[in-house]
Amino acid sequence: MRDQERLKRVLAWLDIIAAEVVELLINNYAFWQVQEVIRANKELQHAESVFFEWMVSVFAHSAAVGVRRQAALDDQSVSLHRLLVELQKYPHLVTREYHRNLFKNKSTRVQQLVDHAYDNYVGLGRTELDPARIQIDIDLLAAASKKIHHYTDRVVAHYDEKGLRQPVPTFHDLSKCLLEMEELVLKYLELVKGESKITLLPTFLYDWKSIFRTPWIVETGGSSACLT
Repeated sequence: MRDQERLKRVLAWLDIIAAEVVELLINNYAFWQVQEVIRANKELQHAESVFFEWMVSVFAHSAAVGVRRQAALDDQSVSLHRLLVELQKYPHLVTREYHRNLFKNKSTRVQQLVDHAYDNYVGLGRTELDPARIQIDIDLLAAASKKIHHYTDRVVAHYDEKGLRQPVPTFHDLSKCLLEMEELVLKYLELVKGESKITLLPTFLYDWKSIFRTPWIVETGGSSACLT
């Protein structure tokens, strides 16, 4: 495969990975916001409901699978881990000149900031990516996702009769892992695509929690039918 084709593939992978991490971050944000709604309502704080159990289970398992997907490394996976390995193997795909060209129509001041950012991410004066620094990112991803990856393999994807060999990950472990993944995606979006962002979490332009101010069950007094 030629370098141009490899770069095109890396760009496509990065779009897919960023979209999936954004979805994970939105789900994590919404889950914790709903927990705040519940904690603020005294009538709900001690209520027992299969709905709450379902919400926690669905979120935890879907998030765990999402983390496992990004930490996976095989020839068929589009994942953050595989992207990092690809860039580590072919560091010349993202040279300083390539990175500068992403901002070629910007002001001189912006060009200076671009060079500074490349120095900060890659190394002072380097002309292409540093495989050693990419390895640090790979190790960071592995460390952040280790507990969750293990739990997903042994419990969520299938139930392993050998059981868990590590402590069950907490929601704090999950949130921390997602933040680490977000930082990595932000870094490589800037390096590879020239997209400089503070966060991947979108700004909601509407009050998405307004649904909680509307009664969900309306008593009609009539009979209702259900499918079986």
